[in-house]
Amino acid sequence: MARLQQTRRKPISFDTTIRNPERLPPFLSILKAYEGKVLTYDLALEIEAWIIIQKIYIPTESTLGNYRKEYSNKFIFKAEDQTDNAERTVSDYFEEWKNSEAGQFPLEKMLYLLKNTTQEFRQDSSMPGGWISRFYTQFVFANELGFIHTEFNEDIKFSQNGNLMIHDFKFGLAVQDYSDSYETSAFLIAFSKYQINNPYRSNTINVNFFPLVLAVIKYLDEKYDRPGIHREDITFIIAWGNNDYIALAEYIHEFREKFGYRASEETIYEYAMNLIDESTPNTLKPASFSFIEAKKKDYKFKKLTVETRDEVVRKLRMTRLISLRGAGRFIDIDSTNKDKIDYILQSYLENKSFSLTDSKAYLDYMGHIDKFLEYPPEILETNETLNAKQIALQEWSKNSWEFINRELNKAAKGSSTNDLILKEIKAPARFEFLVSIVLHKALSRAVVNPNYISDDQGIPYSTAGGQKKGAIGADIDIYEDSMHVLAEPTISPARAFQVEHELPSIQEHVLSANEQDFNDLNKEHINEWFAMFIAPNIVPAVGNRIDIVKRESGVEIFAWTATDFGEFSRSVKSIRDYKLVRPYAIGRTLKKR
Repeated sequence: MARLQQTRRKPISFDTTIRNPERLPPFLSILKAYEGKVLTYDLALEIEAWIIIQKIYIPTESTLGNYRKEYSNKFIFKAEDQTDNAERTVSDYFEEWKNSEAGQFPLEKMLYLLKNTTQEFRQDSSMPGGWISRFYTQFVFANELGFIHTEFNEDIKFSQNGNLMIHDFKFGLAVQDYSDSYETSAFLIAFSKYQINNPYRSNTINVNFFPLVLAVIKYLDEKYDRPGIHREDITFIIAWGNNDYIALAEYIHEFREKFGYRASEETIYEYAMNLIDESTPNTLKPASFSFIEAKKKDYKFKKLTVETRDEVVRKLRMTRLISLRGAGRFIDIDSTNKDKIDYILQSYLENKSFSLTDSKAYLDYMGHIDKFLEYPPEILETNETLNAKQIALQEWSKNSWEFINRELNKAAKGSSTNDLILKEIKAPARFEFLVSIVLHKALSRAVVNPNYISDDQGIPYSTAGGQKKGAIGADIDIYEDSMHVLAEPTISPARAFQVEHELPSIQEHVLSANEQDFNDLNKEHINEWFAMFIAPNIVPAVGNRIDIVKRESGVEIFAWTATDFGEFSRSVKSIRDYKLVRPYAIGRTLKKR
């Protein structure tokens, strides 16, 4: 059964241990190897060990590298190894793991680390502290979404939709021809059905969250011709307590009629708190001073106005049904997917009752695949979406080189951004988007065609889909005069990924482009093909692999670090200017005396 907690009225929130739903497949694909086994303490520790070995989750040195002989603050812990050498062994093993490639560290050594270190982390009184509680929180949202069932002393189970979520993953890693359409489909199916009142969530409100959001947006669009809801309006949605979307939409409209878009976050918080106060009607007025004083620790200002709001936007975007408008300030329906939106509103706005002890019925309901909500692995782009991409590139390329390169480097490093649109694009797609913008800004005579999946505003949902059924699989196609050039950005700094995954794929993409262009009568003028590989850093082995590729097939690949690529692009005149072997991309050779 699901863990039961004290049930009380709370604003809508989501588990934040795994902030981005796209991180779920690697975790779940590790768990899949243990399906059907009874989840015990030792098994949970072994699964957690593999998650860390594969570097899906990376603990800090203060936890995984810090030997704890005993601990008795939030829970009781005693290290398995009580010898004088334990502290040094933990330190040595941690350094070995930190310097290892993903998947290469021995299981027995990782289990040693987990049994002799701990996190000061405890979920609640029903769960052991430390690494086991960390394990539980990593999977709790997946339980809520109906992908899996993980309760101690019960069999580990996957639903149909859980298996769909990991379709393109095997033991923590994406397969060669990975497409994120499977995980996006699985998340859309789950999020469309998701209810705040479920066996894993202690809350008294009966809200079908995603259908409620869609219904509010559609109502405001149709009745008041609004461009969706303002990001700040999400605070009112997470404070709302039922599925009455008309009342909620009218409340938001009335608030904006009174304050426009000049209301402070403090004002928004006060009015949202009044929606949470069940002793008052949902009329447009701020909560009483006494209610705010009594409840401000339970319903924190930052939680209502920043944290959960950001969580909501991130999850809405993963469905591919929500567009960003007005420089990212407004959340609206993606016009290219109205059929799916209408279907969700017809099928999943009605709240269902589930016993708090019946997680099986919940898993069966949530885990059933709704075929109508699946996305195909190959997305056929319309002229509308292709044009939207070009318009977006044109608008974004008007930004200064300083802004574009600063954001390019942030994306390459995985750093956060304050830009309201860029912050809602998943890191790999954001990097592809910014590389496309750089190329569009730099190359006045070229046509830059990015292949990421985008909304009706040309803003990426996710990266290019890969090589499938006749598609070349390139991230970005660039055409200039007689040249067809492929740009292939990646944010992975890992040697194995760059050398063993990316470069062979790029080689295949260039060869496929060459073959397709030869067979296309409209491209008879093209007689030059090469590729650009752009990454946060270029590992030394890349140069050697590029040399091998050229000897094998004649395919030329030119490697660029993100920073060098951005700065160099300021002065290019032609795509051919990028055909340079940078010092960091020269292959290593034997030195001779």
